[in-house]
Amino acid sequence: MRHRRGIGLAPPDRHSVEIERATLATLPEWFVMYARCHACRRQMFIERRNIARRCGQNLSPASLAKRLQCQGCGNRSGNLLLLHMLPRD
Repeated sequence: MRHRRGIGLAPPDRHSVEIERATLATLPEWFVMYARCHACRRQMFIERRNIARRCGQNLSPASLAKRLQCQGCGNRSGNLLLLHMLPRD
């Protein structure tokens, strides 16, 4: 895609962060993580610094999603890890 002033822009489906290869150490600070339970739909904020200290900096979000357990109902299957990008000023 070309900008009207001649600047080449990336297609809209391309992001600067490749989530598939991201780890807790390489995930930018403006991403926050939430976990959602598949059974009771409870949603909680996850402090990734605490998770990185406990499980290691090289943990990927995909492997973290497999480890999630709901604090409300105790469900361990089908839980989601949601990444939300904070607005940048």
